[in-house]
Amino acid sequence: MAEPVLSTSGLTKAFGGLLALSDVSLTVRPGEALGIIGPNGAGKTTLFNVITGALLPTAGEVAFAGRTITGRPVHEIARLGIARTFQNIRLFREMTVIENVIVGRHSRGRTGFVGAILHLPGMRREERALRERARAYLDLMGLADHAERPAGSLTTGQQRLLEIARALASEPTVLLLDEPAAGLNTRETEALSALIRRLPVEHVRAVGLIEHDMRLVMDASDRVVVIDRGRKIAEGAPADVQRNPDVIAAYLGADFLAQATGRAANGEVRRS
Repeated sequence: MAEPVLSTSGLTKAFGGLLALSDVSLTVRPGEALGIIGPNGAGKTTLFNVITGALLPTAGEVAFAGRTITGRPVHEIARLGIARTFQNIRLFREMTVIENVIVGRHSRGRTGFVGAILHLPGMRREERALRERARAYLDLMGLADHAERPAGSLTTGQQRLLEIARALASEPTVLLLDEPAAGLNTRETEALSALIRRLPVEHVRAVGLIEHDMRLVMDASDRVVVIDRGRKIAEGAPADVQRNPDVIAAYLGADFLAQATGRAANGEVRRS
């Protein structure tokens, strides 16, 4: 089996007397999308925050591409190749859609974002290349026609897609998506599911996905990890996880099990 591109070992995070994460170990393998589910407050976003350096763990380690990155600053981890989106949309609302993507792309440029703002020598040629690449990511998200609009004028669903485009613009190895389907309509969610399936094949080495839309998780994920009250309680293929008694009791519920089982029987829950 291939070496994990990203892994955690015994990851624990305490806030005072509250354990937000407790001994969480997981791996993200090359070429896969790993779904991470659990009730609100289970510790899922805290997990992403620790992995990306926004929070220091109380115990445990994070490894990326075979080396420990625990405790490194956010910008360094991002530059190594881990990009993420957020539950709360974090766009530059007054900047145009394409400018938001270019901001993400500048981490891979030579002149840098400050150089672009100040129009330093050598910037213009690179800026043209950056804009062309940014448009390609917008096209991937179905946002190319909105490139020159202010980001704040997009719908919530479109803004979430723009965040994904901006994250991809940094050319990450691993892309972590925190509730990317929030605010998307049914058609947009179906398109997002298809995109997530393509990402580890065409654009990044692996994807980590936090999501409450179970249809999206079960359709887009190769494996699913379930976290409840800071602890990992299950891990496996989507079809196995949705039948796990501990998962049903903690999160999914019998109604979801019946619906998911019915969809699986009809061929609706699949990985293509």
